[in-house]
Amino acid sequence: MSPSPASFADAITPDLAVAGCPEERPSQCRWPVFLWPYLLLVALLVPALGRAACEPGDALTLLHFNDFHGQLEPYEDPRDASERGGIARLAATVAEVRAEDPSRPVVFLFAGDLLQGTLTSSLFLGVPDLMLLGRMGVDAAVMGNHELDYGQAVFRRLSEEAAFPFLSANVASDPEPLPVLASVVIDRPGEPKVAVLGLTTPELTTATHPRNIEGISVEEPIAVARRLVPELRNKADLVVVLSHLGIADDRRLAASVPGIDLIVGGHNHNLYAQPVIVENVPIVQAGERGGWLGRMDFRCREGRLTGTDYALIPIDAASPEDPQIAEEVRRITLDAERELDKEVGFNTQELSAWRELIRREEAPFGNFVADLAREITLADVALFNGGGFRSSIPAGPVTLKAIYQAFPFRNELVLGDLTGARLLAALERSAALNPLDNPGGFLQVSGVRYRIENGRLASATIGDVPIDPARRYRIVTSDFLAAGGDGYEMLETMTEPVMTGRLISDMVIEGFRTASPVSVETDGRITRR
Repeated sequence: MSPSPASFADAITPDLAVAGCPEERPSQCRWPVFLWPYLLLVALLVPALGRAACEPGDALTLLHFNDFHGQLEPYEDPRDASERGGIARLAATVAEVRAEDPSRPVVFLFAGDLLQGTLTSSLFLGVPDLMLLGRMGVDAAVMGNHELDYGQAVFRRLSEEAAFPFLSANVASDPEPLPVLASVVIDRPGEPKVAVLGLTTPELTTATHPRNIEGISVEEPIAVARRLVPELRNKADLVVVLSHLGIADDRRLAASVPGIDLIVGGHNHNLYAQPVIVENVPIVQAGERGGWLGRMDFRCREGRLTGTDYALIPIDAASPEDPQIAEEVRRITLDAERELDKEVGFNTQELSAWRELIRREEAPFGNFVADLAREITLADVALFNGGGFRSSIPAGPVTLKAIYQAFPFRNELVLGDLTGARLLAALERSAALNPLDNPGGFLQVSGVRYRIENGRLASATIGDVPIDPARRYRIVTSDFLAAGGDGYEMLETMTEPVMTGRLISDMVIEGFRTASPVSVETDGRITRR
């Protein structure tokens, strides 16, 4: 409700009082009525005047990358088979930007998913990655959905030892809070103030093993941002949301929450040559695995930091390389190779990838992998092609080398929704394959039971109930099958597919680490007559 003229005059602060006003005669201190509209305008401007405002000439460069997934070494880009990435190159490129003008402030942000995806990450649980990001001068990171893949204890230790804060305003842990901050204000003497708010995708609670998220809850991110952004707006020249939500939620965030200057995103591994603009809020994302570095330059215009230029810098064979970090990566890689003979668990019986078994009928190895995937993702059904199992894992102590030999293709889990009709079509294709050909497309499954008679699908049930063609089911499979591999084009129709970033090999390693000794039997989920 608007104040009356009298109450507004009574509410004027001492700073606005008439000079020389006698305290014993306050009624004489009120401003003339004709000035009330102007004073009201001043009162309305007070909150704006309290906000941080940049100074003319202020400049800032913001650098960002996302979805690193333990990629210390260069890798082959599947888009064009070129060599890309390498943390030594990324570090040298960041250093080059800093050296352009040492007086210009640089803020360096990482948009989540430090862990999961390489041998070094699996073996050393992200410790080398964290150390090297600190040496590069990362200012803040958001908690990604893969940060709990190796368990809460691992992430807690990493976050406590990091040279920079991990942020997440919408993740809570009970009874022991996670060592993360909701936000941080980067406030260096003589530089613009930058507020960074961290938001994590709700998929955190579904993209990892249930044991990793005990006591963890994720609040709806837009509701959290609506509460916190106004407070940060009053503290800083620039308000950045460091987001591991994905582009769809980033768009909703930009459209729903005023006061955000920039969203630095991740999670989708999307590559945007120029920012996506929603309600005048730029959204940026820089691919994956350190293959690109995003750069946005700002200048102070009319009291506000405004983006002037954006560039996506490729990190490739032409990039400079930090020799010290390159040598450190070589040492880490050699250590990892020596670790391949390290035992991660115990197998009570051979998990056979014998072609005449896993490509023709239900196999214990297929059951083990499919059950793990369904358990981790809480999917209704898991589907894996027999051709993806490349070698057996012998009975006895299980080494990393054995697991990587069994799954050399670096396939990752994909989660999405599929109609019952499409699921039946996939099972029909598997049933129609001639077993004498040892077809790589034969499906090992979990959550579904199917019977083959004379090369045709005779029945298919989920929980003893026939599959409903009209219903939608949650499916987890490999990225190979999700892309239509082995003739499964019907799986390309999955809606809202999520590339989980979790390699099948890493899932199996974690399965042996946490559930040994492993003993798997067949249970009649696939039968053939």
